[in-house]
Amino acid sequence: MLQSRLKIVPGKKQSDYVAETIATYDAIAADYNLTATPEMRAWVEKSMRQFSGYLVGTRVLVPGCGDGRDSRFLRSLGLTVDSFDLSESMLSIARAHDPEANYFLLDLREIHKCPGPYDGIYASGCLYHITKTEFAECARSCGALLSNRGVFYFNMKEGHGERIEDKPGPSYPGGIEAQRRLQGPRFYAYYQRGELISMLSDFEILHEQKLLPGDGGFEFWMRKRDDGE
Repeated sequence: MLQSRLKIVPGKKQSDYVAETIATYDAIAADYNLTATPEMRAWVEKSMRQFSGYLVGTRVLVPGCGDGRDSRFLRSLGLTVDSFDLSESMLSIARAHDPEANYFLLDLREIHKCPGPYDGIYASGCLYHITKTEFAECARSCGALLSNRGVFYFNMKEGHGERIEDKPGPSYPGGIEAQRRLQGPRFYAYYQRGELISMLSDFEILHEQKLLPGDGGFEFWMRKRDDGE
């Protein structure tokens, strides 16, 4: 059950949590680079190199790409990258930094509309912004979008429940300044490991680890199962 005001305001649509989350990202887009601390970028770029090393091809999708920082790094590794987000402000920044790249506007819940197949899907810092039911459907869509032996990377927040939060946590990357300037309502879903694994029967685990910088959580590198498995 959602533990947020979305359940108690009469007449409010369930999908409004997405509108609130995107409105926040539009509002904070100009300052979002505060989260790109040296510690966080070193960790994330190591994760992307590991992702790239598992790929059997070069075509990659980056959902929830934000300001494009990860998409740019993946392109620097020689990958062909399609990227999307639902925040127009974030996409404007991404395109300004990387005008030759392919960025487009799309909802995570419509990922099935992307022009697959892809050799890899790199979903960092985004899939916890949809409900658990929607994540399960999104994961199935990712499996359908991936080519044979395609790789799915994602990270999630560890915990319990689903709720709107208005302020970054005490370990949010960027410290006090980021906590002050990057406020606004955002929806988060929190998971236990077993809960996640139960939603991912289409994949086998290549590697997993705890995400230590920032607020922490899980990281998974998974490979799409062959049809005969």
